Amino acid sequence: MVDVVLSKQKIEAGKTQRLEEWAREVRDREAEAIETLKNEGMYEETAFIEHTDGGDFLIYYMKAEDVERVYEAYEESSHAIDEEHEQVMLDVLENGDNVGDYDFLYHLDNPEQP
Repeated sequence: MVDVVLSKQKIEAGKTQRLEEWAREVRDREAEAIETLKNEGMYEETAFIEHTDGGDFLIYYMKAEDVERVYEAYEESSHAIDEEHEQVMLDVLENGDNVGDYDFLYHLDNPEQP
């Protein structure tokens, strides 16, 4: 069974636009970003911004064979995009703590997906 993770982190007030700019850069550097996913053993990664009356939040969905391995590989990465990602996250997130509280119920994959 694969690991599926959903996390929620508070974005500092006034930093949402910087995060959106970084997301555009990641999309523009897709080949480089995918190479880091391969290094980490990550199957899928998706990011969203949730806008609430209490502020904006970064929502991450990750799917990997072993999420602990993903975190370790990310920490040890020498890829420029990973180092830049870490700096952006330090800049835009209030403290990096996961403020979401989610109970995993199930995950399905369509075996016929392209």
